Amino acid sequence: MSRFCVCLLLMLAVGCSRTDSTSSNGSTDTGATGAVSTATGRNAPPALTVGSPAPPLKLKQFLKGEPVTAFEPGKIYVVEFWATWCGPCIQAMPHVSELQSKYPQVTFIGVNVWEDDDSAANGFLQAKGQELNYRIARDDIPEGGNAYDGAMAKTWLAAAEVSGIPTAMVVDAQGRIANITHPMSLEECLPQIISGKWDMAAAAKQHLFSVLPERNGREFKERMGALLKAGQSDDTPAELDRLAVDFPEQAGLLGLIKFRMLALADGKSQQALAAGRELLKGDFASNPQMLNAMAWEIVAPERPTQAVDELKVFALEVAKKTDDLVQKKNPAVADTLARARFVNGDTRGAADTQRRAIALAKSNPRSAGMISELQKHLDEYEAATSAANPE
Repeated sequence: MSRFCVCLLLMLAVGCSRTDSTSSNGSTDTGATGAVSTATGRNAPPALTVGSPAPPLKLKQFLKGEPVTAFEPGKIYVVEFWATWCGPCIQAMPHVSELQSKYPQVTFIGVNVWEDDDSAANGFLQAKGQELNYRIARDDIPEGGNAYDGAMAKTWLAAAEVSGIPTAMVVDAQGRIANITHPMSLEECLPQIISGKWDMAAAAKQHLFSVLPERNGREFKERMGALLKAGQSDDTPAELDRLAVDFPEQAGLLGLIKFRMLALADGKSQQALAAGRELLKGDFASNPQMLNAMAWEIVAPERPTQAVDELKVFALEVAKKTDDLVQKKNPAVADTLARARFVNGDTRGAADTQRRAIALAKSNPRSAGMISELQKHLDEYEAATSAANPE
């Protein structure tokens, strides 16, 4: 796999949802969202957000506590979503019980979601239910549906673009969603919601801010996938530029893809140079991984055709810069620099740099797999040096 492909995969992974993993806020993220706001615009609020009327409670059954079928005006509710396989959910349950005792005027309902049947929740409650003092209910999954088709999963979690649990949604006395938060953070808002002093507008902005990264990541992945599926054309560079405007956080990756496409195309060397120079003006210029990938695309021995001289010189400039950024301590970067020296005619300098690359790889166990390939390159450079300087 080329250095460009490795770089591309790593960068795309940043924009992708985690699956069944624990996020930094102590929730488990399933990547199960899919609802998109009905409003237009990439920064529009989710279909369900703070300030929205609370959707109906559509539950299959209550497994613990007196059933609640609807929200009564004047009363406050906390609807907390959990699953038995979610470690942070289980860890939050004692705190939710404490809050139910502290705020008896608030009705807490733990809704078991994202599980295919009742057996896991029933088994959990048989073992631990006596430790909980709030209501527990099961999501209503339609016949033939899966765990994510449940009424509460769709009309509450997916509609709010929430992909992680535990998540708690507070319903105020007017029947509105007053906050969407982690259950461990409920005490930061409950007193103010109870007293009517809660800043709902600020909470709405916070919820929108929390969903934008994943939403934008999904959109970027979809648009990038569509562009790759359509195949390369004369319009592709302009499409990449448009994506960079819409997703500035991905501008470096998109610029690298554009550069690679132009660098490999016949008759596009000047455009490739212009694209490369443009990349060096931004944050890209301080990213050794991206710089190394760019230089390697020009000098890589697996290129179908050799790059023109102007691109070779540019690759040497970029490789030197990258080597300086990593303080001459990265074997892969040194390997790229050696290749750049070689294609520019400096066989002796290439061999010297390649020896450094091998020494660095030998000093780092994680780079041991590179050594045989690095040695092949050194043999090539030494042979070329000997041929150019016969005794």
